[in-house]
Amino acid sequence: MFKIAGTIFGIILYAAATVSPAAAQYARVPESYMDPAVFQIDESKYLGARMDRSFAMIDEDGNEFTLADKLGKPLILVLSYYTCDGSCSVINADLRDRLADVSKVQKGKDFEVLTLSFDKDDTSATLAKFRETLKGTGDGWTFATAKDPAGIEAFTGKLGFKYFWSPADRTFFHPGAFLFLSAEGRLIRVLYSLNIESLDVELAVLDAKQGKFRPSEIVNFATSLCYSYNYKEGRYTYNIPLFIAVGSLTVGVTAFSGSVFVYRRRRREREKRLV
Repeated sequence: MFKIAGTIFGIILYAAATVSPAAAQYARVPESYMDPAVFQIDESKYLGARMDRSFAMIDEDGNEFTLADKLGKPLILVLSYYTCDGSCSVINADLRDRLADVSKVQKGKDFEVLTLSFDKDDTSATLAKFRETLKGTGDGWTFATAKDPAGIEAFTGKLGFKYFWSPADRTFFHPGAFLFLSAEGRLIRVLYSLNIESLDVELAVLDAKQGKFRPSEIVNFATSLCYSYNYKEGRYTYNIPLFIAVGSLTVGVTAFSGSVFVYRRRRREREKRLV
């Protein structure tokens, strides 16, 4: 009996030794690779891209409108999807909170905000449910879906906005970006959620004005000159070259003025001695 049991045990060990490599190979969870580029927009390639102004959308009240209806002033575009389990709400809420501390430009008056779903399956119902999670967006902020869902990929493609659906995670992977369009509908600046402050949003809106400031906006114009966008950091920093240039100019003007003053004083002294 013990001999038989030993024989069976030996067979089991042999089978395990010969089968386990293959079994392990088939049972192994495949390694996944995610291209980090999906979370970034290639600004060197897409900045300046002109959007289709006739692109039609439907807002939260069921009204149809086009992109052109939201232009004529800078536009902050947020691409999201409404069945998102968290990240899209965070991205939109982050922009809402940043705008609360913006003072030099006013939402609805100086610029508009548009949140558009890139999910072909989103409807007015999913939009309404998503909208309920965001309070305090106020006037000048529109939530919408594409009138023709089949055209959304072409629209986002012009912006370099990439996304893909992960069946395993049951979620879309996409950039958490704020896209700033000019009054004509060109992509001017890309900022990323959770990496910016209110000042960055404000300055990006001023950038999107493309130098078209009203006389009453001289302060805004001066402010925009004091900062420049830092592509490495993904935010605005002081315009050091400008400060250096202004400092050098100030020193030069001061030195010249001092030289003129000294020259005139010495000339007057010589004239007095001659008299």
